[in-house]
Amino acid sequence: MNIAKQIVDNQIMNLIKENPRYFDDITDEERKKSKAFLMLAVSAYLDTEVSDAIRYLTDNAGDGGLDAAYIAEEQDSQIHVVLFQAKYTRDLEKESNFPANAIEKAVNTVRAVFDPYKQMELNENSRKAVTEIHSYLLDGYIPFVTYVCVNNGLKWNKDGQNHIENNFSGQHQVRFDYFNHEDIIRYTTKAKSIDATVQFSGKAIREDFNYKSVILGRVCISEIFRLMNTYEDSLLEKNIRKFLGKNAVNEGIRNTLVDDGKRSNFFFYNNGITIVCRKFSANYLQESNWKVIIENLQIINGGQTCKTIQQTMRDNPDIDFSGVDILVRLYEVSSDESVVQDITFATNSQSPVDFRDLRSNDENQILLEQSAKELGYVYKRKKDAQVASHANLDIIPSSVAAEAVLSVWKDAPHLAKHKKHEFFSTYYKMIFTDLNAAQMIIAVHVFRYCDNNRRKIIDNPEVQAQRPFSQYFIAMMMGRQLFLKMDLSLKGLTHRNFSQVKDVFEKNKDTIYHKCEEFLVDCLHKHFNSELQGIDGRTIAAVFRRFDLVERYMKSCPLLF
Repeated sequence: MNIAKQIVDNQIMNLIKENPRYFDDITDEERKKSKAFLMLAVSAYLDTEVSDAIRYLTDNAGDGGLDAAYIAEEQDSQIHVVLFQAKYTRDLEKESNFPANAIEKAVNTVRAVFDPYKQMELNENSRKAVTEIHSYLLDGYIPFVTYVCVNNGLKWNKDGQNHIENNFSGQHQVRFDYFNHEDIIRYTTKAKSIDATVQFSGKAIREDFNYKSVILGRVCISEIFRLMNTYEDSLLEKNIRKFLGKNAVNEGIRNTLVDDGKRSNFFFYNNGITIVCRKFSANYLQESNWKVIIENLQIINGGQTCKTIQQTMRDNPDIDFSGVDILVRLYEVSSDESVVQDITFATNSQSPVDFRDLRSNDENQILLEQSAKELGYVYKRKKDAQVASHANLDIIPSSVAAEAVLSVWKDAPHLAKHKKHEFFSTYYKMIFTDLNAAQMIIAVHVFRYCDNNRRKIIDNPEVQAQRPFSQYFIAMMMGRQLFLKMDLSLKGLTHRNFSQVKDVFEKNKDTIYHKCEEFLVDCLHKHFNSELQGIDGRTIAAVFRRFDLVERYMKSCPLLF
């Protein structure tokens, strides 16, 4: 029996046992296992917490062929959408391919979801995701799609591949990816040190200064291809930029590599790759073509480039890439983690990325961890491999804290919803400067309560029309109402009155929520000058991406209860 299958199956059982609230709507034990498997897969693939992953789930009757959907707004009016379809087999001895008919359904799903003029019969969660996607498309955003097929067996067969190629051959906006139990284990276990040899081309520069060493030189992309095939994403453990699949930048790299007229100049078009290591050595008496032995190698900048090179060379085995080089910066930094962090920050500063793990040793994060513990909570500064325990309500991942604080206290619900990948870079100071544990925990309680209510269906069509899109704004309003009720300011919320504030919230949260929701519906009536049930959900979703709703109505909201 496959050991990885057994480990994942055990994680599934632990997840169900330790977090029954995520499965309270399911009575069938096999369906619980399927949902838990999906949660683990989404969490691992997106490199996020299980407690975060559950919000992306759409799995249920009428899901439209997508079990989960992740939407990220990128630069230059692009969105990156990751859709998931999972198939869990309880027979761990069985080795089944991902079904070809499921691939056919996935193909049809992609065609329907990304055409805003096509109608689909969907459940509430799927409809919310598809409506949000359509809202972006109607605003002129260009989608880049990754459809992830997940199982605990084997990849799809030739029939499945034919469905993909017959529909998306030459279409660079759509990519199908395969993910299984072994990938889940690889993503949730700590990477081992990577020791490798890299062949440099031509003359290179080596210099020692400040007790560190550096080599700058050319490396053939076939070397990068070899390294990526050998070590896969383990090379990128310290790389804070997740692979975004197909987007404009990566397509530009690919197009250059496959263009006969541009390929030889690839070195001049690309910013190169930055590698850090514990130690490197080579025969420096040799004038050129150094073969460099590298200990504990990690790529900290250029992960997108490396993944795109790997994919492009796999897809084009007939092209000769032997004369195509890329600039490589190799830094020997010993074991100084702070230097690695500083280099990673600096070399990735050209666009917003997720700096969560690198911020984990920041003084603000350490103080939050310590003070949250005093209040009876576990604040997780950094993601680890303990997947099952992540969903415990007393455990607060820093990513959830950032999202909650930005929504509830910083008057920026639109940023909290659409700028998740910038929490620990662009908005880090805005979120965490002078933030104490009491403020953070109350924000998380408010945010989680609103997020849970978002999933509930209500008979009032006016309220239901906005509920799938408004939880971030409702959370901001609830925080304001709580302070108005207690005649309190954010600065005045500390460990001394934390229990009192939490008690007032718990006793009044249902009333506050419904009053805020009624007020928000009135605001939307004024904004649209129309009844909400008659307005397309895509139009409502677009309103919540902007800030004018907060400025025009919500900041002046009086005490409602």
